[in-house]
Amino acid sequence: IANFRTTAEDFYNKIISHWRVETYHYHLDMLMEEDEHIAYKEPFSIAILRSFALNLFQLFHNAHKYKKLPTGKATMAEIKRTCKYDDYFTAQLFEQEYV
Repeated sequence: IANFRTTAEDFYNKIISHWRVETYHYHLDMLMEEDEHIAYKEPFSIAILRSFALNLFQLFHNAHKYKKLPTGKATMAEIKRTCKYDDYFTAQLFEQEYV
């Protein structure tokens, strides 16, 4: 870093970019339990499905950040938990338009 010359804004953008990736991996590990479940058949396809589900959770969370779910506060973990037990709620995730 000492030999690297750039602006403070460039450093800021690099740090934000790094933590954006780390946050995404954190959600994959904690919410989708990616490290616990090893896919021996079609691991790439399973990774795509996990990312798709995580993105749906995130879009729903952003759209309903300050609202309550039937089971509690609209957190990412609560959205996932509700999807496990409520097929109607899961269908709502797919039917909503996210702009």
